Amino acid sequence: MGQYEVLNHINASTVNDPAEIDAFNQKRVHNLRLSLLRRFYDTQDPNVLNYLQRRNRLIIDDDLLLNFGRGDILMNTKKTMLDYQLTVANCMGFSTLLPNAANAHWFFFDMDLKKPYREFRGKHAMVGFDTKGRMLYLGRSKNEDVYLAMAPNDFLVGHFMPCRAGYSTGSSTMSQVHYRQIVMMLAHFLADIPELAYLNIGDVYNQDLEDPKAAWSMVTNVM
Repeated sequence: MGQYEVLNHINASTVNDPAEIDAFNQKRVHNLRLSLLRRFYDTQDPNVLNYLQRRNRLIIDDDLLLNFGRGDILMNTKKTMLDYQLTVANCMGFSTLLPNAANAHWFFFDMDLKKPYREFRGKHAMVGFDTKGRMLYLGRSKNEDVYLAMAPNDFLVGHFMPCRAGYSTGSSTMSQVHYRQIVMMLAHFLADIPELAYLNIGDVYNQDLEDPKAAWSMVTNVM
């Protein structure tokens, strides 16, 4: 079948449900050699489609590798395609979300404070510090995931040696205490915007941080 038909099926079946993504990430990973794919291609074997039903890691055989520095490769960089981009703010706040234009009618930020379990997918990301317990999923803007990060104070003042890309010593999700603190902070900010119908009842910072079940409706309607 044509490559365009494969692409159309991929687009039609793509889902953005985090549960589906997590289920895929938990699947067993099978090694799949590039030489086997080549053999399937050369023989036009339709059984290759069966490999789409499992999660595969592509292993490139030694005899199919091209090594740099030997004069065997001529790279053409006239056309490039970007498949991963991370934007990190250089100061506290959400300014990195705003478009660099005087007017942008297409801009939106769909805030979602109900998914503190969403992991930060940053294995190629140069965040600059250990992301363990520091990232909170906030929603999407222009089809990009938005996370709030709690950076170390030393990092913010510049006295910090940045970590390598993708560095993390554990789960990126925040603790319950930090998550609720962030929600209450945002509730305080949102209620101060006169054009929006957000309302806080009393002092939002009276929210119990330790109770197993959050009592959002008792203090704010932002959720």
